Amino acid sequence: MSENTSEYLPDDPRFGKSDDELKSYYSSKPAEWAIYCWDEPESLERRGTHLQEQRLYVSNFDEKVIGYGHLVSDNALDTLGTTFFLQLDNRDEVEKFLESEPLRKSGVYASIDIHRWSNSFIKRQKDYERKGQKQFLLTGSKIDNTESLFDAHLTSHEKYFRSFENDFIIRGPICSDDGTTNIGTALLIELPDRLAAERFWANEPFVANNGYKEDSRIYRWVFGD
Repeated sequence: MSENTSEYLPDDPRFGKSDDELKSYYSSKPAEWAIYCWDEPESLERRGTHLQEQRLYVSNFDEKVIGYGHLVSDNALDTLGTTFFLQLDNRDEVEKFLESEPLRKSGVYASIDIHRWSNSFIKRQKDYERKGQKQFLLTGSKIDNTESLFDAHLTSHEKYFRSFENDFIIRGPICSDDGTTNIGTALLIELPDRLAAERFWANEPFVANNGYKEDSRIYRWVFGD
């Protein structure tokens, strides 16, 4: 990244690193995962029956749990699924986690999405000071060949995110399978309402400069504990 017109901020551990050094930085971090489990229709009763069992199961993973909660409708009356952000050594460990996860075992989920992810905060959901507002999961894939976009807008992206630092529950990039390349984002944020979440996303510099594909989504989310 020696030719970059933008960089990470000086207090960021990625500041000043070349492309190869960044790949090494990401690949040497413990593997982390964003997991979205989508409910089967008409599974609400089964979900309720096993929800406390799920909470206890998740608590057994202690520091490996970066974030845990549920996707819900905008009015929060209907549950759409469960999300896990976990630090696990590899995908086999993710599969083992899911094999024994109570709602998975009881047939609640219709489908599961697993993404390699990197925790930008090096903090966990439990470190976040809750405000009693509404929470949202924002996620999306970056366009291909983002080098020029990245070079032009990285610093403004980092400054923009820094301005919302107290609102992020957790955040980080979705990565390639080997963890070395950022290909998207997945973040949890607490804001007053959906309009504020939409405004936050629309004004993010990469988004505002057409850096994301059409799969970008904003979901209402609630804490799982």
